[in-house]
Amino acid sequence: MILKHGNGKVTFVFDQESSYSVFLTGDFNSWSTQIDPMELIEGKWQKTIKLKPGAYQFKYFTMEDDGMHWFNDWRADAYVKSPYGGENSVVIID
Repeated sequence: MILKHGNGKVTFVFDQESSYSVFLTGDFNSWSTQIDPMELIEGKWQKTIKLKPGAYQFKYFTMEDDGMHWFNDWRADAYVKSPYGGENSVVIID
């Protein structure tokens, strides 16, 4: 889920259960799986960042015992094909 607060401030909410750390990754942070850790708040993983106007691709990422896991936000503004297969979520900032 994406919560837009105005002035480019956006809260990304990953509401699936995970006992592993969750990271926000996308083209706004060069798809880093370490820069933007999400914080567990009231049972949901959340991260608030500020973005300039534009469209940004993103996913949620966890590193679990069995390897890497990538998750889309199925309530994103849009979706685009990923060059690695599947789709990426998109958030649009006006």
